Amino acid sequence: MQALLMILLAQWLIATGSLLIKLLDPNTGVFQLVLYRQLFATLLVLPFVWRLQGGLRISPLYRVHMVRALLIGLGNGLFFIAIMNLPLASVTAVLYLSPLMLLVMSAAFLKETIGYRHSVAGIIGFCGILMISQPSSLNPYLLLAVLGALISASNNLILKRYSAAEHPFSTLFWSNAFAMVFLIPAAVFEGASLVWDASIVGMLLALFYLGMTYLVIHAYRRADASQLAPAEYTGLVFATLLGLWFLGEVPNWLSLIGIALVMCSAVLPVYPELKGLWRQRVSRAPRAPD
Repeated sequence: MQALLMILLAQWLIATGSLLIKLLDPNTGVFQLVLYRQLFATLLVLPFVWRLQGGLRISPLYRVHMVRALLIGLGNGLFFIAIMNLPLASVTAVLYLSPLMLLVMSAAFLKETIGYRHSVAGIIGFCGILMISQPSSLNPYLLLAVLGALISASNNLILKRYSAAEHPFSTLFWSNAFAMVFLIPAAVFEGASLVWDASIVGMLLALFYLGMTYLVIHAYRRADASQLAPAEYTGLVFATLLGLWFLGEVPNWLSLIGIALVMCSAVLPVYPELKGLWRQRVSRAPRAPD
């Protein structure tokens, strides 16, 4: 139960972070906001890395971190632009394209096998995302969100390949720190005036990001992935509710059906494991005396 609550809280933090971005002035510099987020995240992780290494030594995987840093900066920038210009539920739905893309990319580049359940789930999830986003016309912001999802999937593919090579804190620190190399020039070139609200939201996004990372890591230490994977898609529900309550974004029936399909696509790959766990609980439950 604790692990499930951790995943739900992590998804709520992600949805709340998107809401904060949505509430900013539309003229806020996007790369300025990403810069604040990555800067505060770097400073927050620094004490842990310092204690872990007994100082600060550059990672031997610095080239990998430089590539990931570029993808992080660009991907977040595209997502933030999309969030500012699209309904929260639509952007969040497109965000869930990233795991589907990662599935295909893992099969292509890491030679992982995609089972039929994952294939069917991917098709169902994609259909649900189309129903939520409803791309009736060529929307440039929706295309930016899709490109952001592709960049995120590429970043996660690299992380998947090198995740066992060093401590997660070191990976987190250097990927964020190296992002400054790209984000500072991008923010200057953007030319947006400095906004106090952007720095506050950037700091909150960094806190949410680290909190989400901590919750997810400890949740998966307490429970199997099959039990928790479906709960990761509740972020779509939270985004829909926050958009309704704070922004007046009322979902239509097509969007609600799409949300249900996305949730089903999350459950389908792990259905056998969930069914087995349910049978175990039923068999262990005390029976009433005759």
